[in-house]
Amino acid sequence: MSVEENLAKLTEALHGVDHSATSNSKYKYGRLMALVAQLAGLPSTSVYASQVSKPDNLEVRFGQSKDARRATLSIAVILDGKYSRSVANAAYKFSEEYGRTLVLLVQTINGDKETWRPVLGLASAGDEKSLAVLQGLESQLGRFDIQQTQAQLFSVVGFSPDAIGHALESDASLPVVLSAVTETDRGLNEVESAVVRRRRNEVQKLQHLAATPGTTETDLQRAIGDKYWLFGGRYIGVAPRRKFTFLDEYDIPLLCSDGSLHIVELKGPCISALVTDHRRHYIVGKDVHEAVSQTVNYLRALDDQRAALQAELSEELNFEVDLRRVRSSVVIGHPAHVAIENGQPTRRQIDQAIRSYNSHLSRIEVLTYADLLDSAERTLVFEEEKSET
Repeated sequence: MSVEENLAKLTEALHGVDHSATSNSKYKYGRLMALVAQLAGLPSTSVYASQVSKPDNLEVRFGQSKDARRATLSIAVILDGKYSRSVANAAYKFSEEYGRTLVLLVQTINGDKETWRPVLGLASAGDEKSLAVLQGLESQLGRFDIQQTQAQLFSVVGFSPDAIGHALESDASLPVVLSAVTETDRGLNEVESAVVRRRRNEVQKLQHLAATPGTTETDLQRAIGDKYWLFGGRYIGVAPRRKFTFLDEYDIPLLCSDGSLHIVELKGPCISALVTDHRRHYIVGKDVHEAVSQTVNYLRALDDQRAALQAELSEELNFEVDLRRVRSSVVIGHPAHVAIENGQPTRRQIDQAIRSYNSHLSRIEVLTYADLLDSAERTLVFEEEKSET
């Protein structure tokens, strides 16, 4: 088909889509992803599309699910009037940092006529397969700007992490080379330092998101994703399922190094009455009490159903986890958003109120997003200093 016919199909695939709907990308952009995969000669599961309305959205949109992270080609859907130089710069930085292949697809509305076309394609330098995908799309959809980014970690050797991944598929000797690099003190230190730097950058972004007015629980849950390391060194990952008992689904079920389970319940950061003034003392507000009560019910249900659940998980799913006396954390609120009638409590006063409340709890700990992320940052600073030493 001609370029004009393919662009018409592209517009048709997006016609009538409610871009503001909260449904997942497969439902909203399924037709678009299937069409782009066909034009690019890729499996349908290798393309992921999501709307990008501002520069800060990129990392959230393309890191919020396993499908997004595993995609060979990511499509940023940008509505009329939302494309800007800052969006293009953010896309370049995202592609550079994560070695991702990205196409920016922009809507234009002229009267009652709607059209869509790609304006920018990004691939890591040295990743010939991804570059070929972009060039193939260009032949199908018309000319657009294609840029090769230089992934930060491997810029000195001239190829990207994504390119390494492609090379590993065809060269059996590369794993040996990479293993040899990490066996040297300097090579291991460089790899560890790169991981720590990236994690510190992610913590800083989360801190900014948590302190931003209007941020919701859903926003933070997507941004945190499977970053289990935020909660400390005793955790080794996130459980492969979020639903264990009959009625409950958990935000983040963490797997502990001893084989036990730790449930994290996330609430919104923008809670003005996180603490309240009561008889010249600060106490936690009703939102904290309700969140803790919700978590108490989770733990009670797990205690009641433990024997049957462990048998089912082990025999049916081959998943071993110790559900005896599960513990939990409630992450709620941020000091930046707390306000009461008689003034603004200090961070110290908020911490003291929550610490007093925690001292009377069993198996549950309440902490703010500031507590969680400050702790994660301190740990990473220590790891960076240790690596440098």
